[in-house]
Amino acid sequence: MTPTLSIANLTATGDVVLGPGGLTNLAKGLPLACMADLVAGPVCVAGAITMPIPTTFNNIVMGRPQANLSSVVVGVSVVGVPVSTAVVVTPNINLIV
Repeated sequence: MTPTLSIANLTATGDVVLGPGGLTNLAKGLPLACMADLVAGPVCVAGAITMPIPTTFNNIVMGRPQANLSSVVVGVSVVGVPVSTAVVVTPNINLIV
């Protein structure tokens, strides 16, 4: 069981989860992050949440599995190199699934 993610949370490389998220499900006023939400920032310019940890496959938000702390993000760097990182910063420590 891990904390949930919402849009605007950060990855280990400082990239931001952009969304669109689950617009009808909010955590601290922000939409919950889901599998396939876009991620961008200084390291990963074109990425998406690709693999939430296994416990979240039972938590569906707007038809997609909900993302949690340590979900994997895969994308491409500024120079076109594949990047893989984990989401590590979330203020939703009281929302556990």
